Amino acid sequence: MGHPSMLRPEKGADAVVYLASSPDVVNTTGQYFVKRKAVPPSREATDEVSGRKLWDFSAKLAGLES
Repeated sequence: MGHPSMLRPEKGADAVVYLASSPDVVNTTGQYFVKRKAVPPSREATDEVSGRKLWDFSAKLAGLES
């Protein structure tokens, strides 16, 4: 059995299904969602230097040019 804090699959999939099928968010892009609500991203998520490092590292692992 999983950890007590883990969600049941139905609960865990709720936000994904909502975002994929709800007309409420059909024109919404580039947002982070928690429990069906848009939330501001963390400072780390918007750090361009860290983003570039992650992109370059990922491209290298995938064997792609960056």
